[in-house]
Amino acid sequence: MKRDVLVGGAAGLTALGGMAGWALLGVGLLSLGGTAAPAAVALAVGGSVELGERVTGSISLLPLGVSLVGAVLLTIVLTNWQRVAGAVAVFAAGLVVLPFLPAGQFDVGPPVGAIPWLVAVVGARVAMWRLPWVRRVALVLVGAAGAAMATGVVVSFTGGAKMLGTMLLAAPNLLAVALTRGFGVPWELAGPNLPLPTIETGGLGPLEQPLWPLAVLATAVVVLIAVFARWHAPWVTALCWAAMTWLGGAQLSLRAGPFPISLGLTGDVFIAAGVGLAAGSVACLLVAGARQWQIQRA
Repeated sequence: MKRDVLVGGAAGLTALGGMAGWALLGVGLLSLGGTAAPAAVALAVGGSVELGERVTGSISLLPLGVSLVGAVLLTIVLTNWQRVAGAVAVFAAGLVVLPFLPAGQFDVGPPVGAIPWLVAVVGARVAMWRLPWVRRVALVLVGAAGAAMATGVVVSFTGGAKMLGTMLLAAPNLLAVALTRGFGVPWELAGPNLPLPTIETGGLGPLEQPLWPLAVLATAVVVLIAVFARWHAPWVTALCWAAMTWLGGAQLSLRAGPFPISLGLTGDVFIAAGVGLAAGSVACLLVAGARQWQIQRA
């Protein structure tokens, strides 16, 4: 038991270190300075970042590339409850330190938002212990996110360092928008036309793409989910599509003197859940029909 607790603690430290290193690489390539890495880690686990000095405001954004690194590193080693306890304790202790680290132009708030993130990661890991199909569905989603990152890295060889930094931090965010938009979920880019820094996507931005390639991509992912989840596919797809719509967006609230400014990229979570339910149901029936046809042929 003592060994498991120590292994879990090492896993928590490794996950936090991996997230910090990934965030440091991403913000460095974006020329934001290494001191912005604590803010990126805090955001990646659902924490808060406040803007200060001349312009006040807050950022609501999960750089899912950083989140994914931490979640994968945590779940690889967590094979029993003793390891979970050690990992969560060390990981949470590391997050408590974040508000006290220099964060450039961002002020990192208390890591209260990390509690739901940790609960979600540990809950997903427990489900993987008990239900093998959950593990396979998780591998499909993580594999799709990894493929999105790899594609972004390859394309960034011609797009430059800033595009590479964007892909390291936010390729899964772009994938979430692409998959949900592929099935018709509406996304809205709202806010005044201000001279803000553009996101370097090298033409891979999902809002810039026609719908049919995104629909093909979304269909492939849903069919794979149906293959592994079987009759659970409708509610699993509904949950996944709603979560991607919720987590994939971004919101920036600024206040310059008495003037509030709000910018953001948001999708409709309820439509996403309904679309996911319908798509999962159709894929489930198609996969079941294909299996039945194979049985009859045999």
